Amino acid sequence: MRGGQFSATIVHLATDLVLQTGASMRGAAAGLRLIGTRLGLGMDLPSFGAIRSWLLRLGCWALQRPLPSGDGVWLIDHTVQIGSSKLLVIVGCPLSQVPFGDRPLRLSDLHLVGLSLMEHSTKEAVAIELERAATRTGVPRQIASDQGSDLDGGVKLFQQRHAGIVQVHDLAHQAANVLKGRWTKDERWATFVTQLSQAAAKVRQTREAHLLPPTVRAKARFMNVRPTLRFAQCVLRLLDSGASSPRVEEHYGWLRESRDAVTGWVSEQAVAESAVQHVRTHGVNRDTATRLDAVWSTLGSTSPLTPGACEVASRLRVSVAAEGSPARPGETWVGSTEVLESTFGKLKRLEGSYSGDGFTTLTLALGALLGERTEADVRQALDAVPQKVADTWCQRLLGTTVHMLRRRFVKPQNTNQIRDEQQSPSTPS
Repeated sequence: MRGGQFSATIVHLATDLVLQTGASMRGAAAGLRLIGTRLGLGMDLPSFGAIRSWLLRLGCWALQRPLPSGDGVWLIDHTVQIGSSKLLVIVGCPLSQVPFGDRPLRLSDLHLVGLSLMEHSTKEAVAIELERAATRTGVPRQIASDQGSDLDGGVKLFQQRHAGIVQVHDLAHQAANVLKGRWTKDERWATFVTQLSQAAAKVRQTREAHLLPPTVRAKARFMNVRPTLRFAQCVLRLLDSGASSPRVEEHYGWLRESRDAVTGWVSEQAVAESAVQHVRTHGVNRDTATRLDAVWSTLGSTSPLTPGACEVASRLRVSVAAEGSPARPGETWVGSTEVLESTFGKLKRLEGSYSGDGFTTLTLALGALLGERTEADVRQALDAVPQKVADTWCQRLLGTTVHMLRRRFVKPQNTNQIRDEQQSPSTPS
């Protein structure tokens, strides 16, 4: 295998330890060395640096390898860390390979189509990247995205040049927007969140620390409200049981006055979540609205839907009917981009503590997170992409990153060099 002393079997095992088991690169290297020592294998095993290099080369190969063309689906989104840059990621697969009705899309179903770091994301810039992506797979039949204005605008420009492309918006974002629109107008919600935060500060260093509530996220809050509402229900059950301590009564007794509000929010969130789960697995088509009616009817049979929940259902029904209306008879669209969100989470895990310093060269390894690889695939990838090629791609993709500037700030090498890098653009043309 080109440029290395290790077999494809070792490379495959080492990278899978990182990509499939969640081990860190240093943990995978140490684990392999420990196994080798205990079993008396008497062979060289890869270091952290070697595993990192392989992941970059596999990710680079994902951006170069031939991809299937024809009627496919692209999932597109931005991810941000620190700094002003956004990473535009385009992943996809043939529509015929989407497992509608069996399960949601997985990372193993997808391949990396495009990757671009944008200092300023505009609809024109997004459209340019979509055109570049089309050179790899051809023009897709469908593009799925959230409701970001730059993404929407870029897709519309792309559609003007290529007829027959359908855009479908991620239902999880639409559902979150429906809840946000309702709850931000409800003074009880703001009071509930404030009082929960105050209670958290008081119980953190006490014997009741196990009753610390989940953190209410500042970003994408309404996509992640279920843990908070479930916690409120558990505390209410504890208060009703009569087994709560005086301190619990002191910090959470106010929840009794919010019982009706919590019941309403739980019902509304359950309606939204059931719709998202259905679309995640079954996609969106002309029949989705009718099928959701059946899902909500079943949900209501176990716990009657509140008037607010019925309103949420009505609004989501209108949304899925509009998204599915362009579908031809027998045609189904991908209606969720959550699998792409999980890719971003895995990338940050791969970067570890360095993700707090902005995008790093490990961003290129995003392509290694997708698809399935055999030992033959690994051998082909490393034969096709030497380390120098991967390094060149990293420089072209990232330019001078916040992470690089921070490292030079902490350990300066040359004042003139630092000044030149700070004045250079983040993404070379």
